[in-house]
Amino acid sequence: MMLTSCQLKNTQQESLITNTPAISLEASSVVLETPVVVENQYPSTPEEVIRAFLISYPTDPVFAVQYLSPSYVSKLDSVSVSKLLPATGDISGFIIEKGDTSAELEKSEILTNIAFQSKSSEVQFNLEIVDSRWVINQIIAK
Repeated sequence: MMLTSCQLKNTQQESLITNTPAISLEASSVVLETPVVVENQYPSTPEEVIRAFLISYPTDPVFAVQYLSPSYVSKLDSVSVSKLLPATGDISGFIIEKGDTSAELEKSEILTNIAFQSKSSEVQFNLEIVDSRWVINQIIAK
């Protein structure tokens, strides 16, 4: 087998860099592999909904409302939305103590212990499935 050399022509060219999908060749067929972007994906489990709610609620209660059921939101006013949890301020963590979830019944009850800056509190989150998403329909301070 002989190797041949190639000469480079020195001409000016513009380079256009694009974000094209990777292409892999498999048995004479071309398969396009496009990257999947999973930004701002809604949580898929009751525990993930609670986590997302607890992360967003202290700093942005309006954003956190997306994790509440429409029927729960309809019962809230500007004062009660700021008092959904038994304490205010940053949340330093939480532990799920116990939970009971039934996808068939589309209901979930999860007891958590939330650590605030000055105290910790037991809080029960009741969730339901609305429009194929888990949402919080009741928050009960124990």
